[in-house]
Amino acid sequence: MDSPVIPSAFSVLHSAGMPGWALPRGREPDELAAAFAVGIALKSLDDLVRSAPAWAGCWRARQALKCAAVAVRLMGRSED
Repeated sequence: MDSPVIPSAFSVLHSAGMPGWALPRGREPDELAAAFAVGIALKSLDDLVRSAPAWAGCWRARQALKCAAVAVRLMGRSED
């Protein structure tokens, strides 16, 4: 691509992992612990999306296309 790159002050993306207190300690997580971890992951994703990064529109369009492809596949149609 020959498009010029526009430098942005917000180009650095900080990706925080799960906090140490949310990680399982030495055993397989049960259903409650797994549900708690999923809730933390969804909250982290929600925070990321609400921060409105520059690439959010592109990411939403990709998600919409993926959802549409899965919906078509679930309806039993094979065309992409």
